[in-house]
Amino acid sequence: MTGKSEPAAKIRVLIVDDIQQTRTDIRRLLYFEDDMEVCGEAGNGQEALECIDKCSPDVVLMDINMPVLDGIAATEALTRSHPHVSVIIISIQGEQEYLRKAMVAGARDYLVKPLSSEDMAATIRQVYRTGQERNHGKLLAGVQVTAEREERTRGVYKVISFFSGKGGSGKTFLAGNLAVALAKKKRKVALVDLDLQFGDIAVMFNLSGTRTIADLVSEEDRIGAAQLEGSLIRHLSGVAVLAAPVSPPEAEKISVGHVEQIIKILKELFDCVIIDTSTFFGDITLLALEQADLILLPVRRDIATIKNARSGLDVLNSLELGEKVRVILNQANLDPGIDIAELEHSLDHHISHNVADDEKAVVSSINRGVPLVMEQGGSEISRDLCRLAEKVCSGFTEEEKAPARKVSLRKIFSLTFG
Repeated sequence: MTGKSEPAAKIRVLIVDDIQQTRTDIRRLLYFEDDMEVCGEAGNGQEALECIDKCSPDVVLMDINMPVLDGIAATEALTRSHPHVSVIIISIQGEQEYLRKAMVAGARDYLVKPLSSEDMAATIRQVYRTGQERNHGKLLAGVQVTAEREERTRGVYKVISFFSGKGGSGKTFLAGNLAVALAKKKRKVALVDLDLQFGDIAVMFNLSGTRTIADLVSEEDRIGAAQLEGSLIRHLSGVAVLAAPVSPPEAEKISVGHVEQIIKILKELFDCVIIDTSTFFGDITLLALEQADLILLPVRRDIATIKNARSGLDVLNSLELGEKVRVILNQANLDPGIDIAELEHSLDHHISHNVADDEKAVVSSINRGVPLVMEQGGSEISRDLCRLAEKVCSGFTEEEKAPARKVSLRKIFSLTFG
């Protein structure tokens, strides 16, 4: 006797918007999606929180600007109380500042009005699928977490992603020179520029006018190892570089799927894969951070950089990537009046490595297209970069510690940015 298969469970969606007509329009758009059902509606964030247990949604479509409790605050509360529920923020605002706030609060994606049924349905499916995978992974975490931590302690960092939410932190310079320092240690190293619109790795290595990641994806429907190797530029340092597109419009050719294929292949071909990301949390940057075994976050001791670094750490922690992060203090020998204890307290994170400042040498290196550790190996900054490579090889073994005392930097922030 052949039994009928159980129908697949539908994605349960809660719509939260203070305008009734908008809620009705969204419900109508989703009516034709066979794998989705609207399980409830709410007119503000407080109503959403009150009905969440009764509705049991998988995904919440959350407007930003609402009375009583806005979408950002509601998302933050919902993420804490129901971490298995995925939130998609919806707004007429498309600015990156709203995107950053939404992701800090715990949102998984962001849609801008007016909404199309295709984009909304595709986003809901993607967020739901990612949430299911994340929740399944948490079930296995009790078995895996000890082994993963031991592996990282031994320094098995296959993929190292650099991230900074602000330009000028030295992220690209550090990524390029770390790659060369690892190659000097006989590691087989790939360096990938995923700052797709404004990447400078090719300039730093004097590789302008060569093949880029955009050339690779435009020629192949599915990327294979042979095609990828043909697009890598072999630098005389021993580093294999995959350059960013020459012009910003070419970045549109590159999808998350392309980058996922590229990282997977590079992990098989190389000992270390160094990734330089963009300065905002787009889909490709998030993938690079999720795929990383180690995330290096450079920071300098100025208020603007510290503010952005703290925001970046908040996002990474909300995405459950905080354990991978190591903070690198760039220009560590400068004294701008903020000591290390103040910095660590403000970031709520230990400084894992210091890199000295040598502006003249750095600028000369970049202008000439020759990585600094190749020709000035005896300088203080080169020694710091080589010590960073040693930590990548042997593991960051120091204990993470909380800031020792309350200091005045938080007050500075409140006066400056409050």
